[in-house]
Amino acid sequence: MEFATSIAENVLGRLASYASQEVSLAWGAQLELTKLNKTFSTIKLVLQDAEKKQVKNPLITRWLGDLKDVCHDVDDVLDELEFQKLRKKVLVNNSGRVKGQVRQFFSRWNPVVCNFKLGHKVKEIRERLVEIEKDKREFSLVEVAKLAQDHRAPQQVHDDRRMTTSKIKDSNVIGRDDDKKLIIKHILNDIDFSSEESVSVVSIIGLGGLGKTTLAKLVYNDSMVEKNFETKMWVCVSDNFDIQTLIRGIINAANGPKCENESLDLMERKLQDTLRGKKILLVLDDIWDTESIGITTEKWIDLKTLLNVGANGSKIIITTRNKAVALLVSPLYMHPLEGLSHKDCMSLFIQRAFKRGEEQRYQHLIEIGEDIVKKCGGVPLAVATVGSMLYLNTEQHHWLRVRDDDMWSIGNGSILPALRLSYDALPQHLKPCFAFCSLFPKDYEFNSGFLVPLWIAQGYLKTCKKNEVLEQMGVDYIREFCSRSLFQVEVDLKTAMSFKIHDLVHDLAISVAQIEYSTVNFRPSSALEMVRHVSISNKDLLGEEAQVPDFMLKSNKLRTFLIPEDGQMNQRFVKTCVSRFKYMRVLDLSGSPLEELPSSIGSLFHLRFLNLFSNRKIKRLPNSISKLLNLQSLSLGGCDALEEIPKDIWNLINLRSLTITTQQTYLPKGIRRLTLLQILFFYHCVNLKSLGEEIQFLNNLRNLPIIGCNNLECLPPNMKHMTALDTFGVYACEKLQEMMRSGEGPQGLRSFTIEESSLEALPPWLEDSADTLQSIAIGNCHNLTALPELINFTFLEQLYIVGCSKLSGLPQGLHCLTELRGLKIEGCPELSKSCKRQLKGEEWSNMARQAKITLDSDDEEDEDEGTPMMD
Repeated sequence: MEFATSIAENVLGRLASYASQEVSLAWGAQLELTKLNKTFSTIKLVLQDAEKKQVKNPLITRWLGDLKDVCHDVDDVLDELEFQKLRKKVLVNNSGRVKGQVRQFFSRWNPVVCNFKLGHKVKEIRERLVEIEKDKREFSLVEVAKLAQDHRAPQQVHDDRRMTTSKIKDSNVIGRDDDKKLIIKHILNDIDFSSEESVSVVSIIGLGGLGKTTLAKLVYNDSMVEKNFETKMWVCVSDNFDIQTLIRGIINAANGPKCENESLDLMERKLQDTLRGKKILLVLDDIWDTESIGITTEKWIDLKTLLNVGANGSKIIITTRNKAVALLVSPLYMHPLEGLSHKDCMSLFIQRAFKRGEEQRYQHLIEIGEDIVKKCGGVPLAVATVGSMLYLNTEQHHWLRVRDDDMWSIGNGSILPALRLSYDALPQHLKPCFAFCSLFPKDYEFNSGFLVPLWIAQGYLKTCKKNEVLEQMGVDYIREFCSRSLFQVEVDLKTAMSFKIHDLVHDLAISVAQIEYSTVNFRPSSALEMVRHVSISNKDLLGEEAQVPDFMLKSNKLRTFLIPEDGQMNQRFVKTCVSRFKYMRVLDLSGSPLEELPSSIGSLFHLRFLNLFSNRKIKRLPNSISKLLNLQSLSLGGCDALEEIPKDIWNLINLRSLTITTQQTYLPKGIRRLTLLQILFFYHCVNLKSLGEEIQFLNNLRNLPIIGCNNLECLPPNMKHMTALDTFGVYACEKLQEMMRSGEGPQGLRSFTIEESSLEALPPWLEDSADTLQSIAIGNCHNLTALPELINFTFLEQLYIVGCSKLSGLPQGLHCLTELRGLKIEGCPELSKSCKRQLKGEEWSNMARQAKITLDSDDEEDEDEGTPMMD
């Protein structure tokens, strides 16, 4: 049972706060809280030792599980106390007629009765904790005077740290040159195919973590391979060898026609029309064993037959851990991938463990590193992970402790010990965040904008700094995981990230998350009453009469319910969840065909995260949703039929993120009460004419994207009051051009985006953010004829201009922007020609040496990760 220390620390912090306050509680509950606090403080001292010793003693694991269960129960009780305070605050903050309405809104709340019940709960929990405290004496646990890790934010990741990227860089890969040459030899050999088939197969087989995907990427991105194939496609298969899913993925990778709900026959025709006569290279990455994913000879023949419309010399590369899979596809060539040599492993280890060139100063550590690397068995993932764990730590005793750790003896030659050591070395505040990622399926692409609010909802992110933003702290957490080689970066922007997790690291997350988590890839077989977090797949929801699975019904204290990919929950399913799971903090109902939300939703007062995105049939929401005073994140985006948002929605004073889609012309007043709001997203509000003047008083708002609000005529006249706003974007809002020419805009923007607008010029108030703007992105503004002078925008790092056909030149002095690192121009033929002429000048050539410049018709590959628009 992992990360008990982190959870206990969190609860202890809340307990100490309440125990020291003058809280009006009946029946001696104040005294019980104080006693509970003292008992927790005693147990806390032995937790680190217990977590270490549980590897060899399953009784300690069970003891830690009981302790975590009590911790969660205490947390729930403290939540009830906090909710009482919030209700009082809402009552006090409203006056007159509104006050009477709010009092009636909470008419069933009796503080005396609530306090009496809470007192009983606290006493019962304390008695359980006393028994747990007694049991710890059996294990001879050693007390630690002070936990090694406090709740400070993670250490800053240094800029020179090597981070995993989605585009492979040869310089970052060690020891695979010979493997790459061998595979390319077979890939480029056009004689290597039979007269009956135009497409032949190369299999790469090896243990997890050896670098099969990395090797495939080296081949895929090789310049000779690029020139030899007309169409290249990369599809990650993992644990889902479903023909329809694969066909859709291949078509998308080939930039073919969109496939949504077509029949299999139609999709097959689209695939063949897309590939017919072209010389193709298809990579099917990470095919698992035949039993778990259902790959059969018949399925493979069916897929191969579809692909044989490609030109002679077309190739398929598959990567797999299983020899049976490698043979089933009848490969022309099968490449067994071996572990790296000790010399190459040491090069990789040194690359990850030291700053460039500094290893020369630490020969005594290199000698210890030799022994550590030998334990990694030639597996690059193990070497990289352990090396990253030791990065910047030059204390000899720490390296010796890693080398001699008992964990190496329990792995039976697997990579798990190396990964487990990296997990154990994580700061306490990161461990529950890591375990939470186990809820998502393998090969899932995580987005920080979705994941971080989930972490916040669980209380995993804490800060003592007054102005520190939790959302940015969460992105920093992700960077910390990346620096330790546990996450693999796909896109890294300053305020947002997307990443993936290697299969074996995902297995580690599952192993440390048991039994508290029931995931798409793991269902516990026992102790279901201790499960607090559940994710299910669409397979669990098949059929209009799908019911709540039995394993969920036994989890009465559920905190999280997720469907990582859009689900199809029916009305009865949702009603059962809402009525049964009263402790939920996260409820994800996105993509469901719900026609209404049960009014009982208002009883989930623990709820922090409610996602109704793309529920396209909901016309009205129950006003009881406004009772969710703990709610931090609410998404009504894509609820196209929603006639109006509830009039009391502004009672949700803890909201940090709000996404709105509504048929309303004007928003109800009161939004200024959402003083904690960080993100306000207007998404396809097709009738909305005004955002209202109250928005300008949201002085904590950081991000304001507006998409597809075609009738929006104006923004608040004094946006200069929005002093925290740093990201502002307007997309497909045709009637907004008049507003953009006048009024006062925000004065501290860091990112500005405008797309699909009929503007002829950018808003003049952009000049007010000249000393803060770092990114400007302009897309499909076909009437835009000129850009403002940008010479004063001294911090501008990125300038993206796409689809602006009337732009013929850039403003003078752009070459003086010393911080500019990226200039991208696409779909602007006249502007591109002008820039190419300017680049020949001496001043522009100096800028070209420091900035990545991408122009129309450039042969140079664009190195930007993702599109500039709407991150």
